[in-house]
Amino acid sequence: MSLLTLAALLLVGHNAFYIWIYSYDTDRACKADTLVVMGAAQYNGVPSPAFARRLDRAFELYESGCGERILVTGGKQLGDRYTEGASGLRYLAERGVPSENLLNEVKSRTSFENLSFSRDLVEGDLLVIVTDDLHAYRTQWLARYLGLDASVESVDTRSKRLPYAARELAAVTAYNLGLVR
Repeated sequence: MSLLTLAALLLVGHNAFYIWIYSYDTDRACKADTLVVMGAAQYNGVPSPAFARRLDRAFELYESGCGERILVTGGKQLGDRYTEGASGLRYLAERGVPSENLLNEVKSRTSFENLSFSRDLVEGDLLVIVTDDLHAYRTQWLARYLGLDASVESVDTRSKRLPYAARELAAVTAYNLGLVR
């Protein structure tokens, strides 16, 4: 086995281990200036079940005093009429979060862009990022890479764990290797 093959296997194994560990880690910091909700699909302005779970968790954290405001991220996919950020903002406003405590980012289409485009909106803030459990490791990695002071609060993915984990493994490994941004 070549040294390059061994290094690649170690990197993939390392990432797989941490994706799995982070999916069960629930002891994360609660106090933040801003809660950041990672974007997910929306359908004609209505958050998908996965996106609604993230928004609901952010709302629970906000209500319990864990964050002063909520930033919802996410742009449009091809053919969408609404952005994820605007759909999430409306969802939280309908639950009673005052508009002055809501922010959104509406240009991003990837996890990297969610956090990168949000950085100017939350500069200097202590963040708690809300995302799916299997997405938590990649999100934490990206936050560190972008220099954000953040912890990650995750929600249970409930189903499709193996395909989701495989996608996360491929994505975080591609980030590690500098293949995507």
